[in-house]
Amino acid sequence: MKQNKKASVKKRPLLVLLLYIALLLFFLWFLGFLWFMFFNEPNKNENSETLDKITLPDKNLSESSSNSKNHNDTYGENTEIQIENNLGAIERDEYQPSMKSLFEKRELKFENIDAIFENMKSPKRPEIHSTFGKDVVYIYHTHSRESFLPYLKNTFKPEEAYHSKANITLVGKMLGSALESYGVGTKVDTSDIVQLLKAKNLDYGSSYDLSGEIVRAAQSENRNLDYFIDVHRDSLRKENTSIEINGLKYASLLFVVGTGHANYEKNLAFANELQSMLDTIYPGLSKGILQKSSSQGNGVYNQDLSPNSIILEIGGVDNTVEELHRSTEAFAEVLSELYWHGKE
Repeated sequence: MKQNKKASVKKRPLLVLLLYIALLLFFLWFLGFLWFMFFNEPNKNENSETLDKITLPDKNLSESSSNSKNHNDTYGENTEIQIENNLGAIERDEYQPSMKSLFEKRELKFENIDAIFENMKSPKRPEIHSTFGKDVVYIYHTHSRESFLPYLKNTFKPEEAYHSKANITLVGKMLGSALESYGVGTKVDTSDIVQLLKAKNLDYGSSYDLSGEIVRAAQSENRNLDYFIDVHRDSLRKENTSIEINGLKYASLLFVVGTGHANYEKNLAFANELQSMLDTIYPGLSKGILQKSSSQGNGVYNQDLSPNSIILEIGGVDNTVEELHRSTEAFAEVLSELYWHGKE
């Protein structure tokens, strides 16, 4: 009996030790399980949200994606990208400046800024087509004072890149000149929307209301106008607004279509045609088509005035005149091709 008791006493510490080991292994397994769930579940949710925001393109269109943040005007949260290309995820960041900021005097690096842009001439092209003095394209600039940091002295922040003279209207004029070189009659409006807002005691959020009035007046004066291009520049930095094609730097393009009106699908079809042609001739130059509803911004952008009306973003705050010029030439080539042959 004494021997059995001694054997039993010896077995108890061993059983207790095995129990502790089992508990320790279970605890380690449980920690590993929690770690796995913590680091993998968010990724699953993130991927699901990304898929929800992307509308798959037609087979002949390339793919593109976009994330958005902090935009109070043309772009904003919950943006939808229709097509996704090989540029990958592109963050978007836009600013809505105060009226006071828009009137701040910023010194130019070059006093002859107009001449710098105007010297970017389109090459002479054979006169195969012509509208014979008839303007069929209307270019305007709702955010007319959007400027470029390379031409502003002591200005380094995107939110400060605004100027009354060195601004996006110079890019619109280059685009108009390029279209004219393809025989497409073009009217370029360079109205200072900011000055008009001030005169009417309106804030920056009313910019599209004013540019809409300008477009309606143009339509009343000229019934031949067919295409309406509202030219802007992005506020993103150069890594997201530039691309190299055949060894040359270009300012990236982006189309914006407002879905806040009944006939937006016609505008979207117009943008799709342009995007498809750009993908063929200049792959990667356009970042895609950004669709915006009324709950995400203006949502209409005066595109209810014509089925062939879009916003065209050309480059961003860091692009140079040479890069902007190459992109206006490329877009003019595509738009003129669509005008002359797209409806055949």
